[in-house]
Amino acid sequence: MSPYAALIINGGDERTLVISDLHIGWEISLAEEGIYIPSQTKRLFTRLKEIIFSERPDRLIILGDVKHTIAKIEAEEWRDVPDFFENVLSMIRRVQIVPGNHDGEIEALLPEGVELLPSRGIIIGDIGVFHGHTWPL
Repeated sequence: MSPYAALIINGGDERTLVISDLHIGWEISLAEEGIYIPSQTKRLFTRLKEIIFSERPDRLIILGDVKHTIAKIEAEEWRDVPDFFENVLSMIRRVQIVPGNHDGEIEALLPEGVELLPSRGIIIGDIGVFHGHTWPL
């Protein structure tokens, strides 16, 4: 879906937008190395908003790595991930996540209305979608 790193799947009467690897909070890793940049979550949301307004999907699926840290949840992720999804839910009511290897404990960050799918992925019509850390369905 040029110019965006996104996929639209038209199936039956539903239009699904598929994205992946948001890595919300990746700035924390840079800060640990002495490189300080502000949170990029608002910028990420703005780009997603452009796609949603342009493509008018009925459903959004995120294929893993919503957050950046793997085994824990950083303070910035506690703030940014719920805010990000509250904003997304104001534009599109059906939001689903196939968790990736960076999404440990992600369910604690998700507001009501965001559905967590199996980590092995799902099938939409005749198309399988999954995060890259797992073996295809």
